Amino acid sequence: MAIYFIAYIIILVLALNQDRTKQNLKILAVWTILICLICGLRDMLGGYDSYIYAEVFDVTSDEIDRQIDVWKTPAIELNSSELGYGFYNVLLAFLTANRYIFLFITTILIYISLYHHVCKLSKYPHLTFFILFCMWYFFSFTYIRQVMAACIAWYAIPYAISRKPVPFFTIVLVAVSFHNSALLFFAVYFLAEKKFTKQQIFYFSLLSLLVGLTPIGHVLFDILGGAVNEDKADLANKNDSGRLEYVLEAGFFLFLIYYKYDDIAKTNKSLCMLNIALLFIFTLTLFVRFSDGGRMSWYFLIGIANTTAQLSMKNKKNLPVKLITIIMMSLLYFRIIFSWGIFLSPYKTFLTNGDRIMILSPNDTNMMLIMQKTNFIEHL
Repeated sequence: MAIYFIAYIIILVLALNQDRTKQNLKILAVWTILICLICGLRDMLGGYDSYIYAEVFDVTSDEIDRQIDVWKTPAIELNSSELGYGFYNVLLAFLTANRYIFLFITTILIYISLYHHVCKLSKYPHLTFFILFCMWYFFSFTYIRQVMAACIAWYAIPYAISRKPVPFFTIVLVAVSFHNSALLFFAVYFLAEKKFTKQQIFYFSLLSLLVGLTPIGHVLFDILGGAVNEDKADLANKNDSGRLEYVLEAGFFLFLIYYKYDDIAKTNKSLCMLNIALLFIFTLTLFVRFSDGGRMSWYFLIGIANTTAQLSMKNKKNLPVKLITIIMMSLLYFRIIFSWGIFLSPYKTFLTNGDRIMILSPNDTNMMLIMQKTNFIEHL
């Protein structure tokens, strides 16, 4: 588990010294390579979804070797409504038959995209990446399709700012072809230029929370969640006791934006980032009763990270805001480390053979312990 602490400490130091290192992107690039390698060289860490993605790729590559019709491979048949991800599997299957290389290449593409987005969209890349890292890093180990979809969708942001609908919606449709939930990102184009008052932000946030706590929230989640995955929507509806952590997380960011609203830069980019941040808050509170509600808000993480970094770095008087932000993000990071437990530790790369105990079950009430033996050579 020490490797996760090392990665955290490096970006923490960069974030704390953002004012002195804002022009030094080489250090950030080296750190990005480090966390990319930690994630990309992982063994089957992260949870059940990793096994599913790896197994689908394995079978797909085997059937392509046997010259089975591409349209009949598992990658296409199981992703019939998300063909972008299906064909991504097929393309890599022509390059490698190794599930570990598949995950490694995918991770490299994800972190190249993240580095690009942070440096292009944020004035304070070190602190922005720190926030993204703490909130999202471990999800990139396992929720591969949705993370890829978000990274693709974020390429459309400059076109929302410059009001170019064709490239914006084209890019978002590509993201949708990787994960249907990227449909939510369409809202960014229509809100990119909107200017909300502090009172409107507060009332909209309160309204979204109230709606999320009523049966209307069920209806909306059935529509949106069902469009993504009917089985997961049904499962989320059966486990709708509410997520207090969603309320606390949304409340923290809402408090920060509300009371530091005047410190937000008055540029088109900053306004767009603010509205994406607000979409994060609205989505989190709207789906507060559902286990997959947090995942629906991932598409707007870049906005919350960018805006929070800006509010923390506006001037020297904002030092307490910066420290509070760093503390809150650190708590989120370590909460995941300790709550996921065996899903992340003991850390092991796929380059060494050996045994690792892993929990393999999508059902928390029926956990199954298995001994996962890695043999990298057998997958070549």
